[in-house]
Amino acid sequence: MTQPLISVIMPVYNAEKYLAAALDSLLAQDYQNFEALLIDDGAVDTSPVILAEYARRDSRIRVTRVANGGQAQARTVGLAQARGQFITFMDSDDLALPTWLSGMAHAIGAADVAQVNYYTYLGATKSKFTKPFAAKAYTVRGDDCYRLWLEDKDLRGYLWNKLFRANLFKPALPVADFNLMEDAYLIGQLLPRITQINLVDEPLYCYRLNPASTVHDKFHQSDLIAIHQLGALYLQVAEAKPALSPVAVRKYAALSLFVLSKMNPAELVQNWGYVQQLGSVLSDYSRVFAKEVDAKEAKRLTATKPVKLTGSLHGRLAAWSELIGLPSTREADGEVLGDFAPDDAPRND
Repeated sequence: MTQPLISVIMPVYNAEKYLAAALDSLLAQDYQNFEALLIDDGAVDTSPVILAEYARRDSRIRVTRVANGGQAQARTVGLAQARGQFITFMDSDDLALPTWLSGMAHAIGAADVAQVNYYTYLGATKSKFTKPFAAKAYTVRGDDCYRLWLEDKDLRGYLWNKLFRANLFKPALPVADFNLMEDAYLIGQLLPRITQINLVDEPLYCYRLNPASTVHDKFHQSDLIAIHQLGALYLQVAEAKPALSPVAVRKYAALSLFVLSKMNPAELVQNWGYVQQLGSVLSDYSRVFAKEVDAKEAKRLTATKPVKLTGSLHGRLAAWSELIGLPSTREADGEVLGDFAPDDAPRND
């Protein structure tokens, strides 16, 4: 049976430490009919040398160098080049299990998107299985697709554990002007074009938890654009789909609080308008939003005695962000099932 062509898009920026291992795992796929579109996002380390060597060794690899513009822009370059019937994405510091592509190709069926589960790397040799899905295999359609995206539980805002039909990306979508949760932004823009998503609870990808990533990085002015663009998507859902308003506003609040928690005191004062904007949104949706927050946990947080003003302020902002929606690194600490060394055969306990 002929395998449909899958386009694998990988942005690469200063990834010399992990890049070869990522590419080795991609070339070890048991699904052979794929093209690897490697977008060199202006790397200034030895990544271009590594990319050139792998392109020389395997004709399925195509390398394009562009001026540094961030992952979202690099992925757009890859999307313009993609020839596959299906499209997926890979990060240059992660690993794919040998059945990553074949597992997603088998799962998609007649759906627009297929999603599998993943492992989380905690260090050089330690990895853990993330939370199980609601069922071993299930399908969602219509507004349930939006709900899963907003809840950020099974349908996490990642691209690398999903296989997309290529026609979903035509016409081209607006490109995120930020690098904080730009994956979730792209998925949110695709949702109006998606009819069905198939989810299979089998971990086939290894995500490396990188403390230096944009999510864990210090505040950047571009993070505010995430509130404008991604936050706007959340509020559009709140307006268009009243049944989803509580969880949509919850996501907007979580995103805003997370950005605010990355600011130092001077930055908070400078951007206090975003605090007021958040308060205004929550005031407008106070009745429906209140149902989404655990009252006991909220009381505990607000009752915490401050150790010092600055620490308490940032601690509360971060704690509230985690409480009302954003995933944290806790998924890589205790809320996991089983673990394995990368060279072992993975298991889904």
